[in-house]
Amino acid sequence: MDMGARAEIVRRPIPIAVKRALRHVTLAVFTVIAVAFPTTLSARAQSATPVAVSATPPTAEEQISRKYLIKAAILYNLAKFATWPEAAFSSATAPVRLCVLGQNPFGPALESLHGKRVGRRNLAVTTSTDVEYAPACHVLFVSDSEEHRLSEILDMLSKLPILTVADFGKFAAAGGIVGLTEVDDRSRLEVNVDAAGLAGVRLSSKLLRLAVTVDTQTAQLNAAPEK
Repeated sequence: MDMGARAEIVRRPIPIAVKRALRHVTLAVFTVIAVAFPTTLSARAQSATPVAVSATPPTAEEQISRKYLIKAAILYNLAKFATWPEAAFSSATAPVRLCVLGQNPFGPALESLHGKRVGRRNLAVTTSTDVEYAPACHVLFVSDSEEHRLSEILDMLSKLPILTVADFGKFAAAGGIVGLTEVDDRSRLEVNVDAAGLAGVRLSSKLLRLAVTVDTQTAQLNAAPEK
């Protein structure tokens, strides 16, 4: 059965505040990333509703929402800075499929990306808990709920034209293409150029200049225990 039929996210009205916030972050994300994302950016990614000076600090849930609002914008921009082989699409008008494998931490922020333009194509957003459907994707965010089976996922997808992304530790070093890591409360991109080449996904030089590049073989050697 077609993945889109089985895994398509149920569309729900997206809050206007979320749409505005995501639009703001999407426009800003690659002008300020420069390897690190200031935490102050997440504060800008909120609704324009005035807040009293004496307002209480954001809850943990609100902090998570802000974090993934920024990461949703990063995923969108990653799609815009990537090129896939024409054979990865069923037709000239087929969408770029952005998928989440496992539990979806993005909420309405990711849903609001559905239908946005990526080059001459539209973006389609889907979720699935089964790696069997991942080959139908072009950008695949691997949720941390799937970290325990990362080797299985990467072994299955490594030679397919899929831009794999995750935000848990050492994802790029393990063979994923883009890892979203945090250093000193700042987010940065780690790109595994070997994995991208193996997948046949070409990344813009503009993106690579903003990222920390890692090499799978070097990472494996560094991780090997000393004898």
